[in-house]
Amino acid sequence: MQNNLTCSELQLEHELNVIFNNDKAQINEWLDTPIPRLSGQCPRSFLVTDEKRKELFLVLQQMKFGEMA
Repeated sequence: MQNNLTCSELQLEHELNVIFNNDKAQINEWLDTPIPRLSGQCPRSFLVTDEKRKELFLVLQQMKFGEMA
C-alpha cells in the first residue's frame, strides 16, 4: 500500500464485515485478540491513526486474499 493513501474507519469496517460476514461478535473478538502480524497487539489499537489503520487494512487484505491465517 502506498504511503499517500488514507484509510478511513469506514473502509476498515467494510472490510471487517466482508471478511467476517457481518458477524459483529466475531469482529469484536478478532479486534480484541493479539495478532502476531501486528507484533502481538490487538487490532483495535490500530484504529487510532491513519498510519495504523493503513497497516491494519493491509493485514485485512492479506486475510481476504489468503496470504495469511
